[in-house]
Amino acid sequence: MPSFSVELLHPWHDFFVFMGTAAATLIGAMFVVASIGGGFLTRDRSPEIRAFLTPTVVHLATVLLGCALMLVPGLEAPSLVVLLGLGGIVGLIYSGLVGGRLVRRRIDFGDRVWYAGVPVCGYAVMLAAAVMIALRASVSLYTVAVAMALLLIAVIRNAWDLILFFVTQPRGPN
Repeated sequence: MPSFSVELLHPWHDFFVFMGTAAATLIGAMFVVASIGGGFLTRDRSPEIRAFLTPTVVHLATVLLGCALMLVPGLEAPSLVVLLGLGGIVGLIYSGLVGGRLVRRRIDFGDRVWYAGVPVCGYAVMLAAAVMIALRASVSLYTVAVAMALLLIAVIRNAWDLILFFVTQPRGPN
């Protein structure tokens, strides 16, 4: 793999457009989720917002920006390595902090897996993809795709979980 060029990324164009579009659409849907949960999302519930809602939007934004990055014309490998590597490292740190918050909560094991574990895996795969690109491994673009897919799958599940939670909350004065 000599370098990353428009020709090398051309077969991946539709994949990254699809993933980026899905992420952007889901970011818009998260505004709907926040509207549905408006009565629940109060200042005294900011720890819950930081633990569940904000990470979901952050992971969606990561997928959107990662896919946009992959579509930059003429992008060279060194730039891609640095940007994906930074994204992977920052994402791992952020997901670790979110996981730390979740450990202190009494929540289902499945929620711990989907809100913290799967995103940690996604960012670890993103970091691995950066290393593979630096090493010019032939599977590096597949690895980027797996990282984006892991994050997108996690946020789809988590957005659904948030909607189910919000619609089951009592409405109006109790």
